[in-house]
Amino acid sequence: MRIAFLSSSMGWGGLERNLQRYAHWMQEAGHEIEVNAVPESPLATSVVAANLPLRFIPRQRRYLPVGAASVLKKHLLSNRFDVLWIRDPRDLPLAAWAVRTLNCALIFQQGMQIPTPKNAPWHRMRFAAVTRWVSPLNVLREEALRNTPLKEEQTRVISLALEDEWFDKSGDKINSRKEWGLPNRVPIIGLFGRIDPLKGQADLLRALAEPEANQWHAFIIGQNTPNAAGANHQDELKDLAVALNVADRVHWRPPNEQLAAAYDCCDAYAMCSASETFGMVTIEALARQIPIIGTNTGGTPELLANGRFGKLYEPGNHRQLAQALNSLENWPMPSPSQLKSFRQSKALEEWQQLLRHSRRSAL
Repeated sequence: MRIAFLSSSMGWGGLERNLQRYAHWMQEAGHEIEVNAVPESPLATSVVAANLPLRFIPRQRRYLPVGAASVLKKHLLSNRFDVLWIRDPRDLPLAAWAVRTLNCALIFQQGMQIPTPKNAPWHRMRFAAVTRWVSPLNVLREEALRNTPLKEEQTRVISLALEDEWFDKSGDKINSRKEWGLPNRVPIIGLFGRIDPLKGQADLLRALAEPEANQWHAFIIGQNTPNAAGANHQDELKDLAVALNVADRVHWRPPNEQLAAAYDCCDAYAMCSASETFGMVTIEALARQIPIIGTNTGGTPELLANGRFGKLYEPGNHRQLAQALNSLENWPMPSPSQLKSFRQSKALEEWQQLLRHSRRSAL
């Protein structure tokens, strides 16, 4: 099957990273793939580094991109693509116009919430063009059905997933901590990702200052959100750590693509985001069998099976977070079989079936 992946994003977050990940997986599975990306975007740069087929596209207008849609339609038709695969809502108007009258299935792999209704006439046209809308969680599928003109038969739930090696036996904690330059004989809780007020790093710092967590160290990997209006939230957090008298127990590290050993350093992991659609770090920690405490909002409760795979706390309630760290011996953990849906092998099996049915639906 010939699959064109497309993103006009200039960012480099979960949407873009997972689009590249799935393009690579589909190529490995035997499909002919092409990634359409904007020149000088982080996605285009990463696709080149990964040696995936790349086609440059301009960053088109979000609304009524008629000219760009005509160019894309000709490209899809002349190269006989079976599937156009997108993730960013910004690209839905372009993709919907491009696949009209084509025997080309439009796959939308959802990565963001849809909190407000989208039921205007132009919304109905766009969503009607979607062959399969794939949500990573049931809560996101239900929200999409509630707030858009999508019909149930257009939608599926397939979890985002990780390469199977993530689920291999965890590495040695002593050697992992030595590799990352962390102290050996202390309990460590990790928090990895963008450093941003919405990611909740302040919750973790405040939790460390509570009596229940005064032995814990925090291991924070990340950098400030790019183009955040000149704000330096990491410096603000470092000042907060000093004010709370916990700075000597906070270990900062820059972003790193090789995180399995970082999780292996941890005795627990904190998902502190105010509202996370689908936290890849959550399933990474689950894969490495690290106890998790996450916020009771967004997609995190479903990922943690409403408390069966970890503990939940209310966003901003750092005392709840601290209290949870005082009860590791009672921490719920999933079995390997319960994590099956997060494995690449299982996700590919479900995607292969969906692609076959989607292709028949587009004919």
